[in-house]
Amino acid sequence: MEKKSFNTGWTFYKENDEKNAKKVTLPHDAMIYEDRAKDSPAGAACGYFKGGKYYYEKTFTAPKEWKNKTVILEFEGVYQKAAVTLNGTELYRNVYGYSNFFVQMDPTLNFGEENTLMVEADNSNCPNSRWYSGSGIYRNVKLYVGEKEHIVPDSVYVNANEEGHAYIQGEVTDGDQIRFTISCKDQAPCEATTQVKDGKFSAEMIVENAKLWDDEHPNLYELKITLFKDQKEVDVQTQQFGFRTIRWSSENGLTINGRKVLLRGSCIHHDNGILGAAAYDEAEIRKIRLHKDAGFNAIRSSHNPCSKTMLEACDKYGIYVMDEFADHWLIHKNPYDYADTDFKNNWEKDLGAMIRKDYSHPSVIMYSIGNEISELGIKAGADMAVKMKQYVKDIDPTRAVTAGINLMLATMAAKGKGMYGNEDSKKNTGNQSMDNVPTSAFFNMLMNHMGDIMDKMASKKDADKVTELIDGALDINGYNYATSRYISEGKKYPGCVIVGSETLPRSIYRNWKLVESLPYLVGDFVWTGWDYLGESGLGTVQYKSEKNNGRLIILGGAGLIDICGKMRPEMEWSRMLWHMTDTPEISVEPMTHAGDSGSVSMWRDTDGVASWNWPGCEGRKNKVRVYATGDYVELIVNDKSYGKKKTKEYKAEFKKVTYNPGKIIARSYSSDGTLLGEKTLMTDDGATRFKVRQSKDKLVGNGEDLLYIDIDLVGNEGRTKSSCDQTITIEATGAGELIALGSARPAPIESFTGNSHTTYLGKAQAVIRSKEEQGNVKILIKANGIPDEEITIPIV
Repeated sequence: MEKKSFNTGWTFYKENDEKNAKKVTLPHDAMIYEDRAKDSPAGAACGYFKGGKYYYEKTFTAPKEWKNKTVILEFEGVYQKAAVTLNGTELYRNVYGYSNFFVQMDPTLNFGEENTLMVEADNSNCPNSRWYSGSGIYRNVKLYVGEKEHIVPDSVYVNANEEGHAYIQGEVTDGDQIRFTISCKDQAPCEATTQVKDGKFSAEMIVENAKLWDDEHPNLYELKITLFKDQKEVDVQTQQFGFRTIRWSSENGLTINGRKVLLRGSCIHHDNGILGAAAYDEAEIRKIRLHKDAGFNAIRSSHNPCSKTMLEACDKYGIYVMDEFADHWLIHKNPYDYADTDFKNNWEKDLGAMIRKDYSHPSVIMYSIGNEISELGIKAGADMAVKMKQYVKDIDPTRAVTAGINLMLATMAAKGKGMYGNEDSKKNTGNQSMDNVPTSAFFNMLMNHMGDIMDKMASKKDADKVTELIDGALDINGYNYATSRYISEGKKYPGCVIVGSETLPRSIYRNWKLVESLPYLVGDFVWTGWDYLGESGLGTVQYKSEKNNGRLIILGGAGLIDICGKMRPEMEWSRMLWHMTDTPEISVEPMTHAGDSGSVSMWRDTDGVASWNWPGCEGRKNKVRVYATGDYVELIVNDKSYGKKKTKEYKAEFKKVTYNPGKIIARSYSSDGTLLGEKTLMTDDGATRFKVRQSKDKLVGNGEDLLYIDIDLVGNEGRTKSSCDQTITIEATGAGELIALGSARPAPIESFTGNSHTTYLGKAQAVIRSKEEQGNVKILIKANGIPDEEITIPIV
């Protein structure tokens, strides 16, 4: 079938506000345009954004040529409770906000005439999520047009192994013969034919000397499937796949094509920072590309299925995927979430949609059927896990089934004292938030030790009862915050395979050493690799001086990469542990907060910046942390040595380091005094100007292409001035438009949808989208006292 974008030409409005309807292009996140308020029903979990009921309308002409064809729409994600109506007739309803679904339109279309399509997205009942959900049609919509005899969308499964064998199966609505063609650059095409039987087809093809797919060699092949009826070609479908074999065992851990792989994992949420939940193709691809650049080789799509574009990017760049189904099964974590009735009525359909979406992607190596499901501590939950695993295996026996298990929560549920599902459930929002809490010493201590508490409880006898209950329910047990269990698990269950499905960034040294030493521990997924909206203040360092400024924190704050895609110093620490670098990294606690007390949490214990450029902070003192692989680190500021310190877990800290313009140097030494590496940061003088970096040189005039612009406030040498934040304004004219402007500031004053925003640590980011026309887009960047910067981007 012919497949094309159906993203442009929509009209959008909120319930009871049709007079303010506006033209939009999908993907579209309605929540990011809402006001933020402390009393928002969605609460801190959604970054204080409000929910609502939203309507999307599109009027289009169905050509007469479609009259005898099949016309299908695919919605890749609507949050949530979607209702699709065509010409006044309701065609489909989909409850879960993260599953893709198909709607057949041809029986209801008026051919040769205008048709009106309406989609209702009802996210009015809040709270229903523990993180920023977004609202509306936030993922792509695709239009399929083809003959009545066609290959059913998302029905083709390709399982291709390391021996070059490709097992193919699929479904058709009608037809009698299938021709397969497998092709790859520099290799002759391979062809085969088979007959259709009872609407299904299957084949085994062998590719000689097949190039294998893994994270280091992401070789992809194209499969072309041609359907015939009575010797006439009626449909063609192409898709990519890769040859690779997944195995897991307690003796060898995880192997891909026989090679042992350790998962350097990143937990991610589905939002795209200043774009909100809108899953633009460019944003999804960029996120994966930057993960690869950072050193990750795996992501966990927490806690919902990821987009098709993201899977394609993982295939291309070589990133393993743990795709996760849901955050709730039988017990509500929020009053209006997917649990209980919605789950019971829809889980098979929605879980099946995830598997069909994932099946042919070589990047997907694990299905996670749930996250922190507290009912795993009781028989009903354990039985549900067994049932769901079998459902997955009946469709796809080739991949491992796992889940993110929080043994503390499951143990509490087993005792009838669960955090979720209590009698007063309407008051139980389940929001893990640290925003607007007192910055008391007691609170700081509590949050710093919460990780230790969860970890210790995971190794207790009560936790053993939970693991005994679920023993065998999963292929690989995923443990959230349960490092203490890793060693004992191998003794209790000699055949076990486990993965750190969610771990603390500050514990990565200990965790990774265990990954390297325990054969049955296959990897570590840090919470989080990429920062996200919602769970406000979870990992944000909150300063006493900012306690009463009235600003609402909207970021989680736990990411090693911030919401704009900038790597924090802790990312280099991870790269050292992964044996990717021996160059030290310098992390300077903000000189703008020198002398200011800050509350930290278990998810992030530093606010450090890799910068020695703090104009206006001369003479101030703050802590400097150095990450280094050596046994000793020496810190030198403007020729003054702060001495050598012994590293612990690749870290050394120097307190009360005085900032003055010049340079700061960190030197890493082995125990015998050999210099292993050196890092220098320098200040910058001169008047402030803009430094602009753009993600590409031109855009496609399809109304959907994106350009990222990173904007720094710098001096003469182009180094970011970390203490000179200013409000910047952007004007975009011509064949493109500004769709987002923001920064990684945890509690911004402005929205991300306006044309002005205050930088954070001297940085900001803008996103431009092309229009459906050719020409140029001119982008003018302005701020008080700074020379204007103008760039012109061609739209082709």
